[in-house]
Amino acid sequence: MNYQPQYMPGVVAYAPADVRAAFIRKVYHLFFVSILVTVGVGYFTGQIARTMLPLLIPLLIAGLVVGLIMGFARNTSGVNLALLMLYAAIQGAIAGPILTILNAIPQYEGVGLQAAVLTVAVFGGLSLYVLNTKRDFSYLGGFLFVAIIALLVGGIVLFFFRTPMLNMIYAAAGVLIFSGFILYDTSVIQQKLHQDQAVAGAISLYLDFIGLFWFILRLLMSLRR
Repeated sequence: MNYQPQYMPGVVAYAPADVRAAFIRKVYHLFFVSILVTVGVGYFTGQIARTMLPLLIPLLIAGLVVGLIMGFARNTSGVNLALLMLYAAIQGAIAGPILTILNAIPQYEGVGLQAAVLTVAVFGGLSLYVLNTKRDFSYLGGFLFVAIIALLVGGIVLFFFRTPMLNMIYAAAGVLIFSGFILYDTSVIQQKLHQDQAVAGAISLYLDFIGLFWFILRLLMSLRR
């Protein structure tokens, strides 16, 4: 479905072309900075992986708390950007040790790099498709909300009934759902957001990217078992 913008003051879709382009550049600039923070922190913590292992559970809890606060404060100027960078750093502190240890296991050697390359390819491909075609995928919002709830419930069920096949299906479902979120959020960024919501857009993209990465990693690990 092609998007036909209607007059909505401040909404990027109705702004002049140069304003729209500047907004998109700002969103993706902030997104790339957050990815660099994750990579940088991940590289550093990967060097001290065994020292970081006891901190993984506290980091997971901290990530959950920061993520929830970020969701409520995504439109609060200044606070939203600080929370995004903090969340990106926490994700790096989690990913670095995990990927380093996985890489030391022959069965999973190189799986982290493979997951990263696939994540960049899928994310880039889907984002470019939406940005170039200007198709409106915001209609996916309701479906994706239900899907993410189902994914959370599935994760709880999988904790008690863990089988290789269920784990693979769960990982593949996660990849599909976060791919849908990339389509949805990219549409929202270029068609629904206001000109002062660049950080909110970057938060959405980062969450989509990191979620896709973890599920692709999980799927690749399942395929190697």
